Amino acid sequence: MSAKVALVHREEWPYPDWVGEELTAAGIDFVRGDCESEAALLELAADADIVWVFGGARLITPQNICGLAACGAILRSGAGTDNIPVQEATERGIIVANTPGATRVPVAEHAIALLLAAARKIVVHDQMVRAGEFDMRRNQPDLLIQDSTIGLVGFGQIARAVAERLRPWGAKMLACDPAAEASQFAAFGVEPVDFGYLLETADFVTLHTPLLESTYHLIGEAQLRQMKRSAILVNTARGKVVDSAALARALREGWIQAAALDVLEEEPPGADDPVVGLPNAIITSHIAGMHRHHLRDFWRLSVDTVIDLAQRR
Repeated sequence: MSAKVALVHREEWPYPDWVGEELTAAGIDFVRGDCESEAALLELAADADIVWVFGGARLITPQNICGLAACGAILRSGAGTDNIPVQEATERGIIVANTPGATRVPVAEHAIALLLAAARKIVVHDQMVRAGEFDMRRNQPDLLIQDSTIGLVGFGQIARAVAERLRPWGAKMLACDPAAEASQFAAFGVEPVDFGYLLETADFVTLHTPLLESTYHLIGEAQLRQMKRSAILVNTARGKVVDSAALARALREGWIQAAALDVLEEEPPGADDPVVGLPNAIITSHIAGMHRHHLRDFWRLSVDTVIDLAQRR
C-alpha cells in the first residue's frame, strides 16, 4: 500500500509542478493544500502517513496532533522545528524531520557578513557618508577577526559551516553544545567550552541554537552582562533565543558593543520594538537562508526526505 503524503503549503511560496510529479512517480499518494486554519489542516491530512509543512506555519498543535490519526512522520521544510509540537509527536511515535542542509551555507555566510558589518562598522559609515560626513576619525573599527575569539552557541550544521569559513582567518574558535561529540569539535578545530566561559571570553558570540523551551531567552540580562563590553552578538537562529528588552538595555548602556541580528522576537517588529532604531544594532529581515536558488534547494531536499520517509514506513 502506497504512503499518503499531505503537503501543507502556503501560496506565498511558489509551488513547482515537478514536486508532485516526482512523488507520484515514486508511488506516493500525494495531496496538497493552502491551509489557513487547523480545520483545513485536519481535512487535508487526517489520513496522511506523512504530513509535510513547508515553512513556518503553526497549524499542527499539541491539541490537534491527535487528529492526525495515521501520521507516522512530520517533515518541516527548513531549519528548526519550533512550529512543530515535537514532544507530543515523539510521545505518539511520530518522527519529526527537517531540512537544515538547505540553509547551511547561506545562513553561515550571512552570519559572517553580519559579524563583519558590525565589527568594521560598515553600516555606521555608510550612513555617515550618505549624510555628507566623510570622516575616517569617527567610529573607527576596533575588532579584527584575526586573533579574535569567536564563540559559537550551538554546533550544528550552520555553526560548523561558520567555523569552517572563519578558521583560516586566524580566529580562535570556541563552541558550546552539550549534544555535540568531541570528535565533531576536533574536526573543525574548535574548542568545546561551557556556556559561561564562552560568554566571558568571546569577542564575537554567534547564536546557532534551535528554539526550545530550554533556549527561550537563553541570552538575557545575566548573559549579556557576562560578555565583554567590546563584544558583538550575532543572531541568525531564532529571535526568541534573545530577550529583546535586555538586549536593548545592553546596547544603550554599553554592556556590549553591538548586535547584528537577522531575527527578532516579533516579526515583523512592532513600532515599540526596543532594539529597532538603536545605532549599534544591525538588523536584516530574516533573509539569512535566502539566495537565488534557495527555494529550489528547499524543495529538492524536502522531496528527497519525503521519499526517504515513505520508504522507511
